Amino acid sequence: MSVVAIAAAAVGASEAALRLILGQLLGYPLMLLYRQKIASQQTTVQHLYFFLTGLLAGWWVIGGDVKHSLYAIMTTYMILVVAGGTFTSVVVSFVFNFGYLLVGYYFTESEGYDICWTMPHCVLSLRLIGLTFDCYDGERGKTDGTETLSKDQQKSAIEEIPSFLEMLSHCFFIGGYFVGPQIQMKKYREFVSPTYQESLPGSPLPYGFKRLCLGLCYMVVHVVGSMYLPADWPASDSFYNSWLLTKMVLLPVWCKFILAKYLFVWLFAEGVCVISGLSFNGVKEGGFIDWKGCANVKVGRLEGSTNFGHVIESFNINTNNWVAVYVYKRLKFMGSRTISQVTTLVFLAVWHGFHSGYYLTFFNEFLTVKVEREFLSIWSRSAKVEKWLQDPQIVLTCKILGWCWVFFIFPHCFISFALLTYNRFLPAYFSTYFFMYVLFFTWPLWKGGMKNFLGGPEKEKRPPGSGNMEKIEETVEGNGDILIKKDIQDKNENNSMEFDHEIDPELEKDLTADVERKEDKKDV
Repeated sequence: MSVVAIAAAAVGASEAALRLILGQLLGYPLMLLYRQKIASQQTTVQHLYFFLTGLLAGWWVIGGDVKHSLYAIMTTYMILVVAGGTFTSVVVSFVFNFGYLLVGYYFTESEGYDICWTMPHCVLSLRLIGLTFDCYDGERGKTDGTETLSKDQQKSAIEEIPSFLEMLSHCFFIGGYFVGPQIQMKKYREFVSPTYQESLPGSPLPYGFKRLCLGLCYMVVHVVGSMYLPADWPASDSFYNSWLLTKMVLLPVWCKFILAKYLFVWLFAEGVCVISGLSFNGVKEGGFIDWKGCANVKVGRLEGSTNFGHVIESFNINTNNWVAVYVYKRLKFMGSRTISQVTTLVFLAVWHGFHSGYYLTFFNEFLTVKVEREFLSIWSRSAKVEKWLQDPQIVLTCKILGWCWVFFIFPHCFISFALLTYNRFLPAYFSTYFFMYVLFFTWPLWKGGMKNFLGGPEKEKRPPGSGNMEKIEETVEGNGDILIKKDIQDKNENNSMEFDHEIDPELEKDLTADVERKEDKKDV
């Protein structure tokens, strides 16, 4: 019995899980060594360092199955060499990499969460698909002009196909190999420049180690909390035999313990990227150095969420941004925003695996966001609410109620994701009398009463020809950063809310800057 297996048994974890954690933590001394000895070396030396260290760490965590990563990288490189930056290469790469992942799921998937080669491969598949898209955009930019590319495409497009060593280094970079984040090749090429570290305006070490410490705190929360409320608690007799009120009170606590597992792993990975310098995201207003370029969670935003839009935009944000850029926005040709949303959600669900719990979870997300958005539409147009919110105490009360709304409802959305199979999550939902679904499916019945109680906006005279648009809100829909634009009509409340694939660049710039300033002050 190995030392790792003995240590894992002592803390009640699996050997595979402990190897994953230690493999990710290995990135910290490797990045410190990189900064001291390797960062100023030629690009080729840096590529070799990241490839070899990542490959060895991957071999230690998942064993010989690391070969699957090599197969995928090699095949994608051959696709790019043969087809170049063409639409054909995008299609072939997508079919191969996504298909390889799904075949892996088919042969390795069990009734629980599997820590095996498919775990880093799901991250790798997106990275390789994104790389072929970037080469395709770069080729389009050369032939048709960069003005034909969207803002996102211009940021990531590359005109030259990367070398095989570049791809190995890019994919095996230890800060993003196991659990992400997604790193675009264009940014990575800047990072491995011998002068990159000297160009940084400050040291990333303090912020990087803060993320490590925060991750350690969440790890303790998960380990200790799971001793009392384990991941499969909603599928246990203890849960079934509890009073309904007990279930409703303990489910949010259980959910926090389970979510902590994802948060600490993402924070560990982010810390590695920060210390390496890769996560540098510019200098913001007031001289604030932004090291959040590789963040996958906004901790302050997530813990203080007062609506589900906050949850979506602060959880798994890096992956969701990838899906927004490479899937959702590229479906504009379909001519239907609804189809684009549904297709994106289905893609995310399939990317996670074949378990029915994934698909129900994304349906829960769609349903929750839809009901919440309709309620907030009524709330935001109410003159009565506008008067209420002039009182600071009422504002505080509304924030507390909003936080409670997320705190108590979110676990019901999450049950299917944690339990995965229908024979486990259906009894759990039955044990709660399908509380969430009763709440949401009856919303059309009491929506009218809510609208009558809150009322509409105060009527006011408008000049002839004036428009009905009251405001444009930018929000996030899907499993995260899918940008939408909602035009709220005060004279046509029954119309469905419209949203576009793109948003006005200047408006997006202003809104993004404002959000970033708030997040910089709020996030941990």
